[in-house]
Amino acid sequence: MPTFAAPDLQRLTEEVFHAVGFPRQEAATIADIMVQANLAGHDSHGVIHIPGYVERIRSGHVRPGAAVETVHETSTTAVLDGHFTMGHVAASKAMQLAISKAREHAIAAVGVHNLNHIGRIGAYPAMAAEAGMGAIVTASAGGAGKLVTPFLGMQPRLATNPIAMAFPNPAGAPLLLDMATSAAAAGKIRLMLNRGHETGTGWIINKDGLPTRDPADFYAGGMALPLGGDQGHKGYGLAVMVEVLSGILARTGTAAKDRQDLNNGTFMIVIDIAAFLPLEQFHAEMAELVDYLHDTLPAPGQEGVLVPGEYEARNEAARRRDGIPVEDETWRQICDTVEELGIASALPTALA
Repeated sequence: MPTFAAPDLQRLTEEVFHAVGFPRQEAATIADIMVQANLAGHDSHGVIHIPGYVERIRSGHVRPGAAVETVHETSTTAVLDGHFTMGHVAASKAMQLAISKAREHAIAAVGVHNLNHIGRIGAYPAMAAEAGMGAIVTASAGGAGKLVTPFLGMQPRLATNPIAMAFPNPAGAPLLLDMATSAAAAGKIRLMLNRGHETGTGWIINKDGLPTRDPADFYAGGMALPLGGDQGHKGYGLAVMVEVLSGILARTGTAAKDRQDLNNGTFMIVIDIAAFLPLEQFHAEMAELVDYLHDTLPAPGQEGVLVPGEYEARNEAARRRDGIPVEDETWRQICDTVEELGIASALPTALA
């Protein structure tokens, strides 16, 4: 499994998306968000998607350089149409708009549709946290990407419908929750397939509705399960609420519609913390909460309790130092794509 320096992977990714038609600045945005996912340890949402994204561009499902249009806007809200640019581009613009509105009016909500896959959803509330604000972000697939069966069902009816939240943390990286409402994100199942590993218990069932840990079963008509195991009604319930926010309010369309082209919809709420309490007090209370959780007695064999986002921050520090590993099959697919684009000279040299 080769390992690459993060800046090298980022340059390669930027070159790929510039080569397929994205303006340089937009290609850089896509590369930054994708490689940030690898740095955080969420390889399922990083450069593993390069071949698939390029194929969507070639098939016309992604339109490089498409303008993000404001469909409807008030002082505190907006609905945007991404016109099928890359989700990373449209979602970034939507978040910047939400931050701007919240800075002026204390709280803002922005929905955006027709934007394809947005990558790691946690990247977007993290932008708000870095701006000193809090955020909640949801995403659904607008009737495409039906991979998850409702609780007690055995027919794919929903996408993985992730939700993420972030707040500034004075002690370091933002407090960041980033989760699919299914037991595992679809990209993690793909990652297990590429690595030749089994999935976790309770992630998927096969086409006959039977539990399995073979990721190949998922791609042979199987389904993902809602988050929660025998309490899967909780993940399922969250997924339905994401449909309302990202499907109905963001004007994406819900899973009740059938469509083949991926039409992610994203709903963002940004909160100006200073509208509720002085920032100094927020930072003090946040630090008190984090310290209190860190002081929990560890379970046997465990090093200690982490707060949301801390795992990713530790991964990033280690991978910036030691490099990002890319499984052999994923790297083979990336190399094939890069060579087909005629930019093989952009391929970086592995660290190991």
